[in-house]
Amino acid sequence: MIKSNDNKSIWISKGAARHCERVFNIFQANPQLVIPVTAGGNELKKVATWCEQYKDGYTHHPPTDWDRQFLAIEDSQLTDVLTAARKLLVPPLMGICFRALCERTQQKRLEEKQKNDGLCYSIQSEDGQVFELTAKAAKLSGTICTMISTNAVQINNKESPIRLELTAAPLTIIFKWCEHHKMDGTVGVMTAWDKELLAIGNQELMEVLCAANALGVKTLFQMVTDIIGQPGWGRE
Repeated sequence: MIKSNDNKSIWISKGAARHCERVFNIFQANPQLVIPVTAGGNELKKVATWCEQYKDGYTHHPPTDWDRQFLAIEDSQLTDVLTAARKLLVPPLMGICFRALCERTQQKRLEEKQKNDGLCYSIQSEDGQVFELTAKAAKLSGTICTMISTNAVQINNKESPIRLELTAAPLTIIFKWCEHHKMDGTVGVMTAWDKELLAIGNQELMEVLCAANALGVKTLFQMVTDIIGQPGWGRE
């Protein structure tokens, strides 16, 4: 068992502990010992979960679909998981986290370059806020795709933005979701990142649901529908 610096105890099996090179010898000598680790409980739990998933051995390269799903979290959280993996010395997980952070940094630089070069669509909400949506992200909205095609909207349309009869609040969430998933190909399973993005008030979530439906962002609409359909939803 390992204990975090916020006093959370995390159980880990002997097979999973083999990945934790820094503490495995201690586990072998005294399996009942509680080993303190200078990392947060949430991050250590993520590391332990990864180790349990591959307790029979890890030989995958590049990362598996399970790995990508598992690490679908915010950059700051991913950095914390990498730090915890370093504390326990889990080389495969360290490599996966590091590569994921590098890929995200490169993607952000590309997005910034696209915006600087005008390689995105300007979209205006009914309350006047203008958004810049990259072309790949725009493809996740059936409604926006239709508007672009029907009206022959060109990239870098800042002088004549696409106008939507939707407010900025739900659009902010929807466009963030589209940018995050634009490289995914087929989006289906709700990730930890999706759950965190949609962890908002009931009224705000209903607005996202209606706006996603209006924009034809089908997968996001289904995700929100699944959340609303859970037992006990709506009791704030």
